[in-house]
Amino acid sequence: MKEILYGRQPVRECLRAHRRHIHRLLLGEGVRETGIITEILSLARELKVPVARVPRERIEGLSDAAQGVGLEVGAYPYVSVEEILKSAHKRGEPPFLLALDHLQDPHNFGALVRTAEAVGVHGVMIPERRAVGVTPAVVSASAGASEHMRIARVTNLVRTLKALKAEGIWVVGLEDTPSSLPYHTADLNRPLALLVGAEGLGISRLARETCDMVIRLPMRGRVQSLNASVAGGIALYAAWAARGFPSSSS
Repeated sequence: MKEILYGRQPVRECLRAHRRHIHRLLLGEGVRETGIITEILSLARELKVPVARVPRERIEGLSDAAQGVGLEVGAYPYVSVEEILKSAHKRGEPPFLLALDHLQDPHNFGALVRTAEAVGVHGVMIPERRAVGVTPAVVSASAGASEHMRIARVTNLVRTLKALKAEGIWVVGLEDTPSSLPYHTADLNRPLALLVGAEGLGISRLARETCDMVIRLPMRGRVQSLNASVAGGIALYAAWAARGFPSSSS
């Protein structure tokens, strides 16, 4: 299955990651070969990716964020949870995972993947059904971070979380409930799977019952909620801080 990624940074990151089958680079007529475009063309040459000049409106029709460049690619290369855990072991680090409970919005998903990649998360888990997958819109929202991130689609998220618990990984839910701990008082310096719920619905009952701990973000304003990507991003940085901000490498 082919799809077209768009936007200069997402296209560059896909070429840098080189995890997908890449068919060809699409460059809008009139796009100047300077700056990041020079880098994109250099990467395409290194990978022997054909370059096609096409009408600018063809690319701009994909999205307002296309910026005159597109990349025709194969399907996103999902991995297994086992591969994610192996990557943590290879780095010599306690597992640091992000689990998304039926998230629907591609922009929230992409933003969370971007933050997860920035703080050294080893992998992201999403359900196979009733959840957004890695689409071109997600790649764009993540600024290409999804192309570097290991993402697993699992048949049953609750069962997967229970299996992780059996491996000594703590499942920590992010939700504002009466029994939730303020995030800054929770001990997040441990093998961790941070669980973020869906927009509006939050974490499902069965997934919440699987959690070893549920944390919340204290708020003092009139609006008593944050969207999933903002709340999840704060919690991810808190977990990274609890680990002492270790540098990460793939």
